[in-house]
Amino acid sequence: MTTAPLSGTDFSPLLRTDFTDDAAWRTLLDDIDKSWLTVMDDPAHEGFSPDRLLALVPDGSRYPALVVADRDTFRGEERTLLLVDVREEPGRTFRAAVPDAFDSALGNLAIDNQTFDDYLASGSLGEDGVYRLHERHRQALAALRGAADPQGAPVFASVRGRVPGPGNQPR
Repeated sequence: MTTAPLSGTDFSPLLRTDFTDDAAWRTLLDDIDKSWLTVMDDPAHEGFSPDRLLALVPDGSRYPALVVADRDTFRGEERTLLLVDVREEPGRTFRAAVPDAFDSALGNLAIDNQTFDDYLASGSLGEDGVYRLHERHRQALAALRGAADPQGAPVFASVRGRVPGPGNQPR
């Protein structure tokens, strides 16, 4: 069966390849920030491997990664999404924990603040290949989200010390 190439978009496609649990899929969509994503819920992609999905990426695509909701996304207690490199060395992968680490990783890849190398070579991934936020990073994000001026406009938070993450590892 031939599958049409992915549609041209500036945002990374979120490709569903596991269709065993519609409720878990809907919960996943509720839990993640879709600002950098184009959601593609197409049963034609069921069971596709990362290589098979990469073959569908149109020439000249501008997004940094494919995001895959596969069987592993839904079967474990911790939900993770697979990120597949499209730009640097197509086919390289890592997983990001949902929701916070995934949102951070994809956002940083999308704005070229980080690269796949930053995640894969910096020691940021757990032994299981999953990127998770460090507690210090969580605290900084909570401070940023909770900070607001009297009119409700967000303001920058002051956080002492380094926030761990790719590219911020001690040398």
